[in-house]
Amino acid sequence: MALSQELLSLGLNNKESEVYLAALQLGYCSVQEIAKKANMNRTTVYTHIKNLISRGLMSAVEKAGKVFYLAERPEKLKYIQEQQEKEVARRKNILQKIMPELESIYNVAKNRPSVRYFSYENPQELAQVRKEIQELRADEMLNIFNYDLYKDYIDKKHIEKILDMVGEFKALYISPGKILDSRLHDFLEHEKFNIKFLSETRFDFLNEILIGDKQVYIAGRGDWLIINDRLFAQTLSLLFHALWGIAEEF
Repeated sequence: MALSQELLSLGLNNKESEVYLAALQLGYCSVQEIAKKANMNRTTVYTHIKNLISRGLMSAVEKAGKVFYLAERPEKLKYIQEQQEKEVARRKNILQKIMPELESIYNVAKNRPSVRYFSYENPQELAQVRKEIQELRADEMLNIFNYDLYKDYIDKKHIEKILDMVGEFKALYISPGKILDSRLHDFLEHEKFNIKFLSETRFDFLNEILIGDKQVYIAGRGDWLIINDRLFAQTLSLLFHALWGIAEEF
């Protein structure tokens, strides 16, 4: 492998490597000489020389009103590498020291209630919400569904993916009449799927709600709210099971 490529592993970029090697071969030299040797334009070479000087790999000397440059001895590369290793070790020690406190802050923030908003009007956001729901693991997932308002969003593949991830899926199906959408018939024999009927005349529920272990997904007219709060999810779960107790079998 060419020397310039080997120098890349020491933190120099390709151009810096070429400039350093050219200066190393030339010795005491001008920008023009380095540019010619490295086959680069003068402006580019000058930029990389400044970077190499800041790293301690080149130095500048003024003589008779002109500036000349000199590559430092290759031993300087070894010294720089040793310093970099010491700095990495120092940062690692600092990180180990503060890690418990960082983890503590993270755990507090993770369990703090949060609310996110998504729009039905944005296909990417709708797809993102559905993907999140499909990947949600829960012992029990509960759904309150107003058929007249949300029938256009029934998607068999979406339901199948949910069933793959949860222990049990229960749905309260709200509609004017006790007639189940044909797209849901295939799920009636599924061991994880349970559905009951509530009359829209008594329970004119205007949202769709999906309840997980600690997440609640609320679909309104054109938007989604995702609430991450275990206590809120447990509260709505109690409401769901109260309604489940008075709902009718299909």
